[in-house]
Amino acid sequence: MFSYFKYRLKSQGKFRLHSPFVYDFYEEVLDKMNRKNWRDELNNKLDSFLLSKKDVFLEEDEILVKHDIHLSRQNEAEWNRLINEENSKLTIDCYHFGIVFKMKRKEKQHFILKF
Repeated sequence: MFSYFKYRLKSQGKFRLHSPFVYDFYEEVLDKMNRKNWRDELNNKLDSFLLSKKDVFLEEDEILVKHDIHLSRQNEAEWNRLINEENSKLTIDCYHFGIVFKMKRKEKQHFILKF
């Protein structure tokens, strides 16, 4: 329960995002998802989004989707380990799931998004 309050305090909506890529991700994936049943829908919307961003997301890049990242301390520790990996350049925390973009050419950024 404490982790949810911490998440809500740190999270930001799409209008405070300074990254065009993450703003587009928010609009094209998160805004169009059913929040109660998002696992399969997330994968489908994420695939469509990445196909539309071939100029940013290249074939050698990797993406990981981790579910229930705040469900337990062990899950949070694993999520934090992924965030801190050298090649994890863009990470997005949506409380119920997290997305890690492993890219070579971007600066390291971490976003906590209201979802």
